[in-house]
Amino acid sequence: LTQYPIMQLINAAIALLALPAVSAFAPTAPALGVRTFSAPASFNFELEAKKSIEDLSDAELKGKKVLVRCDVNVPLDGKKITDDTRIRSSIPTIEYLKGKGAIVTVCSHLGRPKDGPEDKFSLAPCAERMSELLGQDVTLAPDCIGEGVAAIIDAASEGDVIMLENTRFYKEETKNEP
Repeated sequence: LTQYPIMQLINAAIALLALPAVSAFAPTAPALGVRTFSAPASFNFELEAKKSIEDLSDAELKGKKVLVRCDVNVPLDGKKITDDTRIRSSIPTIEYLKGKGAIVTVCSHLGRPKDGPEDKFSLAPCAERMSELLGQDVTLAPDCIGEGVAAIIDAASEGDVIMLENTRFYKEETKNEP
């Protein structure tokens, strides 16, 4: 079968069409995050259930560096945040990771800077507000890439939170380039 990838794709599509219609809100099936279905004997594969952060064990998080892409693109009046809803919505995930002993690094964008770094698009107000909401310091890295940023993350301890500077300070972020 591996010699004919097109046939495998067609067989998989037919198998999916043969599945009974189910609700997106149906309870998840068997343990260990694996769902199986009834299909002809020639179709033998399993679909893996979608995982969430709570599926990660303590051992998988303790002492590990975790990068979280958050939406902290908040409205600003100068350097003053006028609505912190987006920052607040990221707090439960960050708290969960911190509670499991992870070293949390947050990245995001803010606004639409034209030609590289602009002070008015710095994530400094967001890091300050996140610090207030978490009740601990959130270190704002001076950039989002580079050896200096790597050194800050490497020096962090379990439960620390680091926010990387605006990813849109680089054209690759908006142009979807590597």
